[in-house]
Amino acid sequence: MLIQEIQFMARIAVSIVLEAAPFLLLGSLLSAAIERYVDTERIGRRIPKGPLGRMAVGLLGGMLMPICECGSVPLARRLLGKGVPPLTAVTYMLAAPVINPVVLLSTYVAFGGNMKMVLSRALVVAVSAALTGWLCARRISSNGQSDSIQPLAGADLTHPHPHAGQPIAAGGRYRWAVVDLLSSGAAEFLDMGKYLVLGALTSAAFKVFLPWQLVQVLGGNAAISVAVLMLLAVLLCVCSEADAFVAASFVYAPPSAQLAFMAVGAMVDLKLVGMYFSAFPKKIAWMLIVVPLVCVFGLSNLMFLLVG
Repeated sequence: MLIQEIQFMARIAVSIVLEAAPFLLLGSLLSAAIERYVDTERIGRRIPKGPLGRMAVGLLGGMLMPICECGSVPLARRLLGKGVPPLTAVTYMLAAPVINPVVLLSTYVAFGGNMKMVLSRALVVAVSAALTGWLCARRISSNGQSDSIQPLAGADLTHPHPHAGQPIAAGGRYRWAVVDLLSSGAAEFLDMGKYLVLGALTSAAFKVFLPWQLVQVLGGNAAISVAVLMLLAVLLCVCSEADAFVAASFVYAPPSAQLAFMAVGAMVDLKLVGMYFSAFPKKIAWMLIVVPLVCVFGLSNLMFLLVG
């Protein structure tokens, strides 16, 4: 019996990695492209100076450039290295996996066309992401951004990587531009990939050995249900494109708990925790974990009080 459970756990872990790896690879390639081809000065001129404007740019970026949570961390770190304000980059990192057309459509389908749930999910995530971004930006500004955000080992966030070789011009183009881009993207993918694998293994272990009967017993209390489903979202590491269907399957839980499951999972789960501590200083990483958890818990329970 134990051997069968371990085999089942291994299959779950592999499926999580296979589901998330393409999005992590996409985020790594996008971050490498930003490193090389995005004009830092132009970014600085176009992003508003006020906090509300910077929040709005981060949220709008999440709608226009959708990316899974697995790829949002390396991309956000690269944006910070290219001069994007921390408030904009962090808001985008947390909001983009949810407030994009693909995920909102999946939520609409999973809940049978319930627009209230779709809008509630988008609102809770947007508010949590903006508040977290504001607090992290204040912390980064007080310490100095260059001291707070650590680059990849052996990498320079503002200059091309030397290991890919110097590009050779031919007919007005660079022959090795694509090779250089892929090389840098692969390096970042491997740097973040180990945390994805670790999170997938831990998530699979909880999914196999967690006593689901206990979850059902706790479903009778709204506040406890919110806390329990938030914990499950952190442990199960379900991708944001699929978590709405998982949340909808918790038919015994109130809507506020289902909302909390969908909102927190895209901002804080086991694989993201490892990525946060790899990409950011410890104090910033803790803020990226604690603030969204508190926001989602409070906003989800507020929804229960307002709409039942």
